[in-house]
Amino acid sequence: MANFARLMTAVAFSVCCMAVWTAQAAGQLTGTATYRERLALPHDAVFEATLEDVSKVDIPAEVIGRTRIERPGNPPIRFDIIFDASRIDPSHRYAVRAHILVGGKLFFVTDRNYPVLTAGQGNEVALLLRRAGGSDEASESAGTLSDLPATYTGILPCADCPGIRYQLELFSDKAFFLRMTYLGKSDGDSVDDMGSWIVARDRHTLTLFGSGEAPLKFAIKDIDALRKLDMEGREIVSSHNHDLKRTADTRPLEPRVPMRGLYIYFADAGRFTECLSGKNWPVAQEGENAALESAYSKARRQTGEELLVTLQGRVAMRPEMEGEGKQPMLVIDRFIGVWPGESCGSRYSTEPLENTYWKLTRLGEAPVVPAAGQREPHIILHPESRSVSGSGGCNQLLSGYEMKGDQLTFGKMASTMMACADGMETEQAFLDALTRVDKTKIVRQHLEMFDRTGNLVARFEARHMK
Repeated sequence: MANFARLMTAVAFSVCCMAVWTAQAAGQLTGTATYRERLALPHDAVFEATLEDVSKVDIPAEVIGRTRIERPGNPPIRFDIIFDASRIDPSHRYAVRAHILVGGKLFFVTDRNYPVLTAGQGNEVALLLRRAGGSDEASESAGTLSDLPATYTGILPCADCPGIRYQLELFSDKAFFLRMTYLGKSDGDSVDDMGSWIVARDRHTLTLFGSGEAPLKFAIKDIDALRKLDMEGREIVSSHNHDLKRTADTRPLEPRVPMRGLYIYFADAGRFTECLSGKNWPVAQEGENAALESAYSKARRQTGEELLVTLQGRVAMRPEMEGEGKQPMLVIDRFIGVWPGESCGSRYSTEPLENTYWKLTRLGEAPVVPAAGQREPHIILHPESRSVSGSGGCNQLLSGYEMKGDQLTFGKMASTMMACADGMETEQAFLDALTRVDKTKIVRQHLEMFDRTGNLVARFEARHMK
């Protein structure tokens, strides 16, 4: 009996210690956000807030934690940001910023940083947002295509087949699904895509930002008809049909596509937020879900941390986790990788190659995570001097470059001669990779560099300078 009592005491002590350890490892910041205007937010509004390290003025602010609330309702908007407490340095300064998007456009934004956590600041914050320029146009354009979701279909011209059947689904949260089926070819010869859509300020042009380098554009003829435009947004002069018509009797798409997104596993369930569309789904317990869960558990630094993952997946209807009925869920056909140093980036804008701070996130197919206490490896291309500056993590880098179209070559890379305890192998691999660069590709906030044989040499993510 005495042994049993000692055993129970030890178990209770372990549970207590585990609870204390978890509370210390996972920090939580709470806040409210409001604005002065007497204005109700549309149903497709999205609130986003970030906790950032703003200690250094010469490098981008580092995001420590973030939160996203769809349909936040009217203010005050209450939010929590979960973060890794071990990343908080008492000598650093931290701040919270936030914004509200409507139709993917900025509607409200904080116009200053709100300090938290260190230098006498606590873990509670009250934000005041101001009206962003262009918000009127954003709210008006949100109502151009009424009665969403909507499906548009049509058969458009094809260069080497009888036609391409389009099925386009537009959702009220500014996401879209698209399937293009090439007629006359083998069964199932279809290409799926997903992403985000916006309506131009003139309310006549719909733009789809999907996985391709260039967005697709359609003229809004009326609520029931869209007409495909060329890449410059101009009408296509042709006797062939370029129109898609709204239809109500088409089976909803269950797209199957390569995906990048933020994955989180918490309370015995996984959820995935796809980068291009912003769609969030629970992850079905089938396919290669187990491989994703295993890789995520090894890469995460704290419970509830979001990490970017890549996979081949499909959206399929599955039974509700609780209650009756069905819901869309992500089925993972093939798990590819987890990338702790990457984020989704913008769903709409594409960064220029030059005058952009490019943070290194991968060398080949290996993720790059900066060594503790070191700067993140990065490069900046300066067009006025045709020079490259940056860091390998330990040493500063300097070189020249030549660019023609998508071709890019670097000159001999010079660097300082410091020796660091960690990160030297990554720095040398980075320098070697730059000597092999031949071509580049930019999609949204991400830059990929390839060698002459088409192999991926390095991948970068744009970071905005403060």
